[in-house]
Amino acid sequence: MDTLRFISLISFVFLFTNCYKTEYTKSDESFQSIYMRDWKTSVCPKKVVLEKYMKNTDFKKLISSDSDFDIRNCDSIYASLNQRILSPNVTYIGQINYDIKLVIDDSLVYRITDIKDGTDTVSGRSGPGKWIIMNNIKSLVINGHKLDNSKTPLSFNIPTNLGKLMK
Repeated sequence: MDTLRFISLISFVFLFTNCYKTEYTKSDESFQSIYMRDWKTSVCPKKVVLEKYMKNTDFKKLISSDSDFDIRNCDSIYASLNQRILSPNVTYIGQINYDIKLVIDDSLVYRITDIKDGTDTVSGRSGPGKWIIMNNIKSLVINGHKLDNSKTPLSFNIPTNLGKLMK
């Protein structure tokens, strides 16, 4: 009799945990933000410029330039995080098939090339059966240093020390 109750209970639980509709949503955002890791100063950037260049042109053929960014984590309560978050106020759409030059305060330059991204299906945060099809930045090269970006797929994860001083 106990075996029958156990099987009934397991069947009941299985029935209700698997009775959800699988839903897919598509997000075509290229990226949401840029994380500047190991920001070793209390100074908050005042100006951020993101320039898009045609791929493999050695930053000679400019496509567009954008300086409309929200700069976060500058307050003293975020000091322990040791990072700045740069979020564009415009939405970048589609896969990234261009090179990027990121200039901070007209002094630090990050040349971002060889961006490897693709479309992946990831589990949504709103419960089981919710899936999001989105662009993921897998790896990139910043000023000659190859970086794995798989842990922050919708953002650029940039160590601050890779920046070059502008001439």
